Amino acid sequence: MKEMKLNFFEENDMKKDKERIEKLRADLLKYNQYYYTNNESLISDVEYDMLMNELKELEEKYPEYKSEASPTVIVGASNLRENKFQKVTHKKPMLSLSNTYNEEEIGDFIDRIKRLLPEREDIKYALELKLDGLSISIQYEKGKLVRGVTRGDGAIGEDVTENIMEIETIPHTLKEPLDMEIRGEIVLPISKFESLNERRMEAGEEVFANPRNAASGTLRQIDASIIKERGLDCYFYFIVDAKNYGIQTHSESIKYLESLGIKTTGVCEVLDTASALKKRIDYWEQEKEKLDYETDGMVIKVDNLDLWDELGNTTKSPRWAIAYKFPAKQVTTTLLGITWQVGRTGKVTPVAELEEVALSGSKVKRASLHNFHEIERKDIRIGDKVFIEKAAEIIPQVVKSIKEFRDGSEKMIAEPDKCPVCGSPVAREEGQVDIKCTNPVCPGKVKGRIEYFVSRDAMNIGGFGSKMVEKMLELSFIKNVGDIYDLKDHKEDLENIEKMGKRSVENLLDSIEASKKRDYSKVIYALGIPFIGKYSGKLLAEASRNIDNLMKMEIEELIEIDGIGDKGAKAVYDFLRDEENIELINILKGHGLQFAMEEKEEEDQSEKIFSGKTFLFTGTLKNFKREEIKEEIEKLGGKNLSAVSKNLDYLIIGEKAGSKLKKAQELGTVKILTEEEFVEICKNNNKN
Repeated sequence: MKEMKLNFFEENDMKKDKERIEKLRADLLKYNQYYYTNNESLISDVEYDMLMNELKELEEKYPEYKSEASPTVIVGASNLRENKFQKVTHKKPMLSLSNTYNEEEIGDFIDRIKRLLPEREDIKYALELKLDGLSISIQYEKGKLVRGVTRGDGAIGEDVTENIMEIETIPHTLKEPLDMEIRGEIVLPISKFESLNERRMEAGEEVFANPRNAASGTLRQIDASIIKERGLDCYFYFIVDAKNYGIQTHSESIKYLESLGIKTTGVCEVLDTASALKKRIDYWEQEKEKLDYETDGMVIKVDNLDLWDELGNTTKSPRWAIAYKFPAKQVTTTLLGITWQVGRTGKVTPVAELEEVALSGSKVKRASLHNFHEIERKDIRIGDKVFIEKAAEIIPQVVKSIKEFRDGSEKMIAEPDKCPVCGSPVAREEGQVDIKCTNPVCPGKVKGRIEYFVSRDAMNIGGFGSKMVEKMLELSFIKNVGDIYDLKDHKEDLENIEKMGKRSVENLLDSIEASKKRDYSKVIYALGIPFIGKYSGKLLAEASRNIDNLMKMEIEELIEIDGIGDKGAKAVYDFLRDEENIELINILKGHGLQFAMEEKEEEDQSEKIFSGKTFLFTGTLKNFKREEIKEEIEKLGGKNLSAVSKNLDYLIIGEKAGSKLKKAQELGTVKILTEEEFVEICKNNNKN
């Protein structure tokens, strides 16, 4: 049995993927050298991200090839950027939009909004241009510009204040002395881009691939004066907490920006039907060629800001908006074969092996086929000429086969009936299109789960790379993640492993011990619950406070956690009711992992008026911002919940309270307080 596992892992170590890793690293390091040292971008951000993602995936697949010198670990060729631009946490995350490339899905978006808001009959939508630039958040204090931060990963960006000060269209002073945060898109006008490239050609320098690429390279210049010289521009489209300024609709917020002297595209059309939206999108798809900046689609937003609160967000995107992307560039190539891969959940997915082809300036030889159902639906065969495109301009995917080129030599693709890793039968859950390996101890699944658990974003156990995982499985020291914490019992055996030694073993065991201190949200993420990433792990941790509370939550309560979504809620509910998962959690509890939020030491709460009581607020509040009312509740001894449930004592309602109020009334056990009543309680308490 041990030899079978070794054979599998050895066979999986493909020569061609190792060569691809080496090529990607060399290319990315070269691009970094130009980007960070020479202040030039040889490829676009999108192309760069695609290559970096491919390298990350390959390094995850073959952790034995990881290197501290890889561009996935180091930042650029120098530390100039890191020294120049400090990291900043956004006060409110800069969420990305859900994308669609199909006009029919615009109708689906409208229908979904209507289902979520059945009592609303007059919903209108704002249609805007989607600029292809770099997202920026600008903060003003008393009307003075004080900070500019890039989008970054949505949660943390980079402080580029000095550089954005050189962009002439970003006002240093507003027409009113307001405290305000606005968001927009930095672009390089096409006319400026063409002039810049002409000058670079005359000077014998590398030209930029496109305006967005040039804007990115320009914004990150060490010498801020170059920003002004090249002529970057900026258009704004969003006011953070716009309702604080008496604004009721998104279209009003655009007009308000303009009244403050802030530049917008001037395009914000208010429409009320899918057909009207499609008509204007078709118009702008043609008209965009006349613009002096790049736009890659249109953004549709529910216009009424109150409805944004009711609709909320998923983990990554707001439910009240969607981006329609203009058709992506497609190229043709030949499908050479299919590789079936097995993930940590057992999902068996097909990967298209392609004749290498250039797509948007990069070379592509592998693409996603998602699942066997997609292969059947699109009638794709080995040997076919196929269209490929980049989904969201990053991940290559097979769009369709070109049947006119078939000569009879093409081969049908069979759905596997056995796991490509362990040979066990595969099965499809009812109503699902994906097939999964049925073997709970499939080497691919087990190895994937353990690697996920020990990874940097999860328990961050150093020295536990792929080879170590393989060796531990081979020696039967571990069979699941819980066994990791028993490795101290094998200390002498570990020291006898080739290339280990006492120092390496001590470091490994110390790192395992240190992982017991990782916070509760990291543990949730490390469990590998489907649809639950780092951000949603934090949301679950904050909402539940400990694993026992989380395990008691019903699906309805989980759905109410803003940012989790229906799929995530069901996945959490099912995961925490599976006997094997419960057993694993108990084992990890026994090893001392953190399954509760660390509570700060507080003064005695027992004598406070809301001691032991739970609160939630809904609707538009006049006297408090969201964080302010939470602080006030905690100051009075109460605790904040994120959803209406049987555990809720008080619901504080502002104007236009929606579904939460209705649900609280249906429960009959929740006491309803108006904002005015709550304020009065606070005043009386302060008097005492």
